Amino acid sequence: MSVVTREEVERIAHLARLAFGPDELDQFTAQLNRILGHVARLSDLDTSAAPPTSSVLNVAQTPLRDDEPWRPVRREEVLEAAPSSERGFFKVPKVVE
Repeated sequence: MSVVTREEVERIAHLARLAFGPDELDQFTAQLNRILGHVARLSDLDTSAAPPTSSVLNVAQTPLRDDEPWRPVRREEVLEAAPSSERGFFKVPKVVE
């Protein structure tokens, strides 16, 4: 079983731009190792009798419709419904300063 070290948790936290205290780092390290332990137990299961699947859905019973061409919506029609537009585009409030 693979074990996650405290240093690896610190590195991952740094990459994710997360700041944790020493107690939190110890807690997350222990939690991640417990999770990995549970995942490792899954590899011990005998799945030889289970058929391989590519989907949990029964694709043979999924109803399909024929592809039919339809008239695309014109830009002008879409912009008419917009609260505000400018030079052929949606105009939205500035959110970044």
